[in-house]
Amino acid sequence: MRPILALAAALVSQAAVASTPPVVDYVYIEANEGGSSGGHTAIRFGDETYHFQHERPGVLRLRRDDWQHFRYAYGVLENRTMHVSHVAVSDDVYARLRQGFNERYLGERRVFAHRDGLRDDRLLLELLLARRRGEPGGAVRLRGAGFFFPDDGSGASVAALALRQRVQQTYGAEAIRQRSDDIGAELAHLAPAAFASPTVDLPTGGYPVFTYPFSSRYRDLVTALIALRALDRARPLRPGAYRSPSGSAFDLDATERHQLAGYADRLTDDLTRLFRSDRPDWGFAFLVGMARLQALRTSDETGRWVLLDAFPPESEVIRVSYVRQHRGAVIALRTEAAEEFAGARARLRATEDLNEAGFAEVEATANRLLELDAALAGDHDLRVSSGALVPSRDAPWSELVIPDVTQDELARALAQTRAAEKVFVEGLRERYGYDLIGRNCVSEIFRTVDAAGAEPGGRVDTRWSLDFIPFVAADAVNATWNVVQRTTLPSYRRSRLDDMCRHESPLRVRLRESNVITSTIHHRNVDDSFFLLFTDDLVPLRPLFGAVNVASGLGVAAVGIPLLPFDRGETLMSGVRGALFSVPELAFVNLRKGSFDYVPREQRPDASAEVAAGTTSFQPLSQH
Repeated sequence: MRPILALAAALVSQAAVASTPPVVDYVYIEANEGGSSGGHTAIRFGDETYHFQHERPGVLRLRRDDWQHFRYAYGVLENRTMHVSHVAVSDDVYARLRQGFNERYLGERRVFAHRDGLRDDRLLLELLLARRRGEPGGAVRLRGAGFFFPDDGSGASVAALALRQRVQQTYGAEAIRQRSDDIGAELAHLAPAAFASPTVDLPTGGYPVFTYPFSSRYRDLVTALIALRALDRARPLRPGAYRSPSGSAFDLDATERHQLAGYADRLTDDLTRLFRSDRPDWGFAFLVGMARLQALRTSDETGRWVLLDAFPPESEVIRVSYVRQHRGAVIALRTEAAEEFAGARARLRATEDLNEAGFAEVEATANRLLELDAALAGDHDLRVSSGALVPSRDAPWSELVIPDVTQDELARALAQTRAAEKVFVEGLRERYGYDLIGRNCVSEIFRTVDAAGAEPGGRVDTRWSLDFIPFVAADAVNATWNVVQRTTLPSYRRSRLDDMCRHESPLRVRLRESNVITSTIHHRNVDDSFFLLFTDDLVPLRPLFGAVNVASGLGVAAVGIPLLPFDRGETLMSGVRGALFSVPELAFVNLRKGSFDYVPREQRPDASAEVAAGTTSFQPLSQH
């Protein structure tokens, strides 16, 4: 998904959408320029929407999105019409199908997590072996450490001093030192061979159960040592690890201050118990909790919100230059983010005892708002994360403890890990590699249905037919499965066109909205290739309009040649892509429909109401 689409989709409300089982929805999404340019498919169980996406490096993975998010991303921002086939099934078939897709989704997550674990094991063993050989340099990145380290020599935190005193009163004056010694001894006796992953092949069916990777155990232990050091030294939060926004919009009222003070007291109790926890990742949880505690105490003292930086290290980054190109959309998204923050604060004030979920909602919504503010001010690039925002600020750590094993043992463990990683990655490419015909977004839906052993009607086989093509598969589903109703969810532009035609002269609307110059619905999106005329809703005129689009695309490409030194080929490529996507229009086939970088909240479709009140106007597939 293009960056601005990812940003807008990430910020859309994740409201639950109800669907009445036992009806399974098979969704065919028409083509458009960009990702899934040949069309896309999904299967929906209530609010859960499963679909397969092609990801780097050349693998196909199952994704699970809520329906509102999916509808907004594909139907609104990417401006694609969706065709929903409602399939009647028994309660047992519904449950088995849903379980089958959920198990595959979770199983794939385990498989790819194991791939990442093998990579991390190899990198860590390479670093430890280099250290054992006396080679300096190298570090591991540890989650949570970035809230307090590197140590800049700043003074102690009052909140951290109080927490340290509470821990020592509970467990003894030497408790921190004793726990540090115990963890250090465990690190020293950590044998890589005991954690080394055997060379395994991915089975044809099912998902292997993998062990606790060496690198994960090592990082958890080192992170625990860092947490103990931060507590022992009463480390304050590092500059940049938290946000202390100015402006009256971030002032606390009396109710909020009372809620935060009470939550800080309960968090102190939780951290005191966590100090003795047996959970392997307690160090990370302790670092985040200690950081939050300091932010809470500072908020209460100053009367203003102080919040941790909650964006994960792996967040997608949208460059400032890109933000400038879409400034209007980003401003509108900022308005929405401010509304979400205000709503989260209202819910916080209304609760009796603030818990972690309530505080995390405020923390996340404030982070999104402040990130948009900073990007609009031109301070830095814009970070985007579609997942939940959980504070996890990482930092490099070079003070490594080398396990008490010989250099030869480290070398053997490294060789074994390299071999295991190579075999596993090759098997992963074989099992999950994307193939336009043999393994795509259509074929894998039907394979997952087959594996669940619960057919919603007849069987659709993509191996010996053209059913691997999205629009052909939609026909096969309608002919083979127990489809009781078909609903067309128009693309955003076509929905607006229909609404305008009900209130204005249809001819005037069609003429005005037929091109990107006079259209009031669609404004040129810099992410789209160059074109002049829309052809998705005017089938008889499609070849004529397509010829105009081909000619205009080639003309823009010609203009782009002398501009190469100045725009790095953007104009040239926009024209070339525009001409290429217009060629199918000469044969009555429409691919490109234009996309949107932002759509106001009040103009977005109500996804649940659309399906509930949808039509059965499933158009002839030849017109798509």
